[in-house]
Amino acid sequence: MIPYLIKSWRGGISDENARGIAGSYKFGHSLDIHSRDDTLKCNSSVSTLDESTISDLINFFVPASDGTTYAFGSTGSIYAISGNVRDNAVSFAYNDENGAIKGAEEWKLSDGNNYLVWATNTSVARVALNGSLAVPWGAGVVTQDYKTTLDSADWHTMKQASGELMIANGNYLATIDYTGNFLPAALNVIPGSLVKCLEERDDYVILGSGRLDDSEEGHIWSWIVSATNWIQKKRIPTKGVNAIINTENMVIQGGNKGELYYSDFVNSTPLTAIPGSGQANPGGVSIEDGLAVFGIYGGTYPGIWSYGRKQKNRPSVLNFEHRLAKTVAGSSISTIGAVVVVNGTLLASWGTTDGSTSDYGVDMVSSTTRATALYEGLEFTGGAPHMKKPFNTVNVSMLPLPTGTSFSIKYRRNKLETGGQVAGGWNYAVTGGNSTTFSTVGETEAIFTIGDSLNTYEVGVELNPSGSDTPEITSVVTYVGGEMNDYA
Repeated sequence: MIPYLIKSWRGGISDENARGIAGSYKFGHSLDIHSRDDTLKCNSSVSTLDESTISDLINFFVPASDGTTYAFGSTGSIYAISGNVRDNAVSFAYNDENGAIKGAEEWKLSDGNNYLVWATNTSVARVALNGSLAVPWGAGVVTQDYKTTLDSADWHTMKQASGELMIANGNYLATIDYTGNFLPAALNVIPGSLVKCLEERDDYVILGSGRLDDSEEGHIWSWIVSATNWIQKKRIPTKGVNAIINTENMVIQGGNKGELYYSDFVNSTPLTAIPGSGQANPGGVSIEDGLAVFGIYGGTYPGIWSYGRKQKNRPSVLNFEHRLAKTVAGSSISTIGAVVVVNGTLLASWGTTDGSTSDYGVDMVSSTTRATALYEGLEFTGGAPHMKKPFNTVNVSMLPLPTGTSFSIKYRRNKLETGGQVAGGWNYAVTGGNSTTFSTVGETEAIFTIGDSLNTYEVGVELNPSGSDTPEITSVVTYVGGEMNDYA
């Protein structure tokens, strides 16, 4: 008998079907792969905040200095989420009659006030954050400072950087300085480029842009307010730059095929791509516990994806951290607008479309409950893809199984693909009691039977938690018979 042993889970989702770094796998979701123990276990679950108040897609979150997180919507609505987001308190604050809010940020002026600033299609508005604002905001609270001063654009993303408030403005970068002075065209990038996203790096603002001609290229730019022109420019070989986040390295999401890139303005390196494609919005990126997290939509697997590492001696990997609550419930997520981490809690806004009906809301990652998780291993041929091999049993080692939790082992019969996407073929292995699920409390080992002959083998694990408890699997060993049938 030949053992096929899997004993590490830290490698994340591989960019190949049959090989990858140690601990990598073909696909999975809701797996906690970054914890101290290298075990296969469930990540935190996701729940939806009060949906009754939210009536449009949240494009940006701003965790403000008054303790409230403000959410800015795609039709002009502004919502206030209570200081403790886990209180599940969402209130309507204001509606900007100028329409969709395309950028938002907090900024402090020389008058001593902190202001909540946002942009619609061609205008910029603000409200002073003097203590806690009563909601909804009353008459006279909002000041429309800079009417009809922005160029019409899909995005007016905002970012504090280089000592000023930066605002994406078509092929320009607009600024508001400490005294409140507004410049609609403080920086001009290449004509035909549209600035979409902004990030801060040291004393510089980093701009991400796409092209008006929809060509397969985007650019990143660096600028500091003391310069008369951009400092650095780097082409990114993808259909526009959608989002940038600076963690251990600068990670860029570009195009609509889920591509992630790294660039330091000297090198431009493709890191990986989200399986099933997709993209992020400018506000759909944040940092969670040191990892770059992206709200990916428009592909096969919408949800919260991460890239990075938490420790120096671990690899930087791609992981499908969280499926959103509507996905788990069977609905189709059409858009993810914004992602933010507030006091250690990740929030993500979403939209669903079912025929002519659209729903919107905000999901929150739980601190107390785990999510049902899935692991699907790499394709295994034993070095002989042309031969059928008898796959007999699967032995699973684990920490003592908690009460109420369970798991199942499944396997794929050979390689079934349609148009590049895996199409079915999964079968469940069975225990000695002819069950497809193992749930015996306190057990540290389980044996499943396959009894099948295959050319190519993929093993999968479905993990079922209970509250905060999760199965923790330390190894999965599949025993393969030594006899093989050539070209069977």
